[in-house]
Amino acid sequence: MSSAGPLRTSGPGPMSSGLLSAMLALVSAMLFALSASLQQSSARKAALADPDTTRVLAVAGIFRSLLTSRRWLAGQVASVAGFLSHAAALRFGALPMVQALLVVQLLFALPLAARRRGRALLRRDWVGTVAVCAGLALLIAQGVPHGHVRTSALPAAGGLILAAIVVALIASRLVGSPQMRSALTAVAAGCCVSTTAVVTAIAVPALPQITWALFAIPVTTTIGAVLTQEAFARGSLPTALTTMTITDPSLSYLAGVTLFAVAAQPQPLPLAAAAVVVIVGIILLANSPTLHDERDPGGVEVPVHS
Repeated sequence: MSSAGPLRTSGPGPMSSGLLSAMLALVSAMLFALSASLQQSSARKAALADPDTTRVLAVAGIFRSLLTSRRWLAGQVASVAGFLSHAAALRFGALPMVQALLVVQLLFALPLAARRRGRALLRRDWVGTVAVCAGLALLIAQGVPHGHVRTSALPAAGGLILAAIVVALIASRLVGSPQMRSALTAVAAGCCVSTTAVVTAIAVPALPQITWALFAIPVTTTIGAVLTQEAFARGSLPTALTTMTITDPSLSYLAGVTLFAVAAQPQPLPLAAAAVVVIVGIILLANSPTLHDERDPGGVEVPVHS
């Protein structure tokens, strides 16, 4: 039987394992932020240049353009490096902790997005971003160690995630706002990213044993990658990345307390406080002009002279 928790029979002790996992998660966050910045600028530029605006998936019409973009390909390299660091972090640490630490990619990605467009981040952007990160950090402050996976709960969880992805994608086609469409698509992408984290947390500790989760990783990763590019093509980087950053660790936390045997139970008060702080951050960011690139003529890249 595979184990969902990190192996403790050899290697670093619990404290050093936690520190190593945190460091790897931070490296992963930086790489993912760089990757998102590079990929979104390429995807959005290509989508705005695509004459066919009726495509179900914008990424279907810009795929060739992306494959010839050095910026986008560099983003893919950074994404692969980030995934490897992420997998290593999951090898040594608990799923909720690793996923929550990934939220700091917002602190790296939003300044990159603002600089690319020749704009400075507003005070509300910083406060909103810190609030979102703090709220998600508070979410895991209780500590939710996970052990063996509850295999009986996996089919129902998979069905719920699939339904959520379908609903989000259908809703994205019914809204007129580019940023709302990007946000809803990003919700679907975040569901896939969280699912990838769950199956990775199941598969990696079991190695070299081959499990079903190992084969699920490329499936969820591919679908998540396509939806991520779609979210990038539909709107601005802050909108897409903020939505994915909130969706991913939130679902991962729920997965940690429902799909794995846990020793700790979530407390209502800290959960409510985390929700309030995150909602405050979302409100601050929601109407910020920094999130909206459809107001700019090109909507993508503005040269910045140092």
